[in-house]
Amino acid sequence: MRFTQFEKHERSHALQILGDRVLDNLNTTLASMKHAKENGWGYRISSTLFPLFNLDRAKIKLYDLPNSTQIDDKMREIRLFNYQFAPSEFRISFHPDHFNVLCSANPEVVRRTIKELDHHAWMMDQFAGEASRSYWYPLNIHMSRSTGDPEEIASEFVDNYYKLSDRARSRLVLENEDKGLWTPDMLFELIHLPTGIPITFDTLHHACNPGLWDAKEAFRVCVSTWKAHKVNPLFHFSEGGANGNPRAHLDYATGSPAQWREQHESSYTEDVDIDWDIEIKQKDYAIQDIQEREQKLLQQHK
Repeated sequence: MRFTQFEKHERSHALQILGDRVLDNLNTTLASMKHAKENGWGYRISSTLFPLFNLDRAKIKLYDLPNSTQIDDKMREIRLFNYQFAPSEFRISFHPDHFNVLCSANPEVVRRTIKELDHHAWMMDQFAGEASRSYWYPLNIHMSRSTGDPEEIASEFVDNYYKLSDRARSRLVLENEDKGLWTPDMLFELIHLPTGIPITFDTLHHACNPGLWDAKEAFRVCVSTWKAHKVNPLFHFSEGGANGNPRAHLDYATGSPAQWREQHESSYTEDVDIDWDIEIKQKDYAIQDIQEREQKLLQQHK
């Protein structure tokens, strides 16, 4: 729901519409979590479950909604569902939108980012409890700024990182990017070492923008940034080449995380449990396709 739509209605009516949509979003989220768990998957939660909540001019809080009690009850139902499983059995995460730039040169963007990340952290508290304030339940973002001196950008990021709420800071992780400065080696040296923030390794981004390290070295070091916290890494498996664009995700993968690991494993990583977000455009269907092909490979090896 956009603010222009919200403004077309008298405020009490607009809040009723918004509340109904939030509740519907939460019903869909719980159904999606159950579907994912039944299939042995984790679930990346949508960032848009609570439209307009972080828009300053909208001035909306949860208890402004006339159905806030129902919304509270539904969030509790989601929380109780997640309480049944250790994160190693069912893992949920967020990938806040690209406009969240903690190291932006624009102070207003930084202010909004801090607010937005806290909103995501609040949602995770609602969906998994305060015990989920760890990298098992990550909020994954990009640096998203490559113009300027990398050490100065990193210094600004670190300063703003410590302005985050504890519930956001305790979950924040950073992903290597498909162009620009922020390759695994740069993230490791300038961000991980001073803060301990884990690095999300994206296979496609590294193929497009490797930096100083080959895939095997980057994979090993990124794994180490999670294992330092005794947490399974949550990495991104993706493949590009759609419409001739090496950065554009394919509808269906040609390989799989298992095959990728076989090619890039080291003695350090070979026994590490890794969770993978499958960033392939056909989503559920693409995951099922990967699983079917992996099963065929296992049978052939037997």
